[in-house]
Amino acid sequence: MAEEGFTIFAPNEAAFKALGDKKNDQMEDVRNEEMVEQIAAYHCITEPVSADQLFNSGGVITLGGEVPAERSVSGGFFGVGGREDGGVTLNGSKVLNTFEFVDDKTCIVHEMDGLISPTILWRYADQLRIPGST
Repeated sequence: MAEEGFTIFAPNEAAFKALGDKKNDQMEDVRNEEMVEQIAAYHCITEPVSADQLFNSGGVITLGGEVPAERSVSGGFFGVGGREDGGVTLNGSKVLNTFEFVDDKTCIVHEMDGLISPTILWRYADQLRIPGST
């Protein structure tokens, strides 16, 4: 862990339900451990990053790689005519709540409505074949 603290982007229960049974089963499959580790890496930063900092950042560098940050928009029709609502999205997933824990280090947990990792990571699901696995 970093000396100052860290940030976690934690998808909520609804985010995992929205993935569907197939992707949830793939995440539990031992063949996909490396893919799950990559997905998890995209949800961690080795320094505390507040919601205000995210709002103004344009993007963040996670343990997995770069994730674009944008200001969230409500309303409109097919992306036209909407207005910024004061929130922030990371790779299309909205920050719903932010929790800060301070002890020796600062830990910030942002509750997300979806995964922020690139969808291309799912391409590698079920690719590793372990002898004796189904």
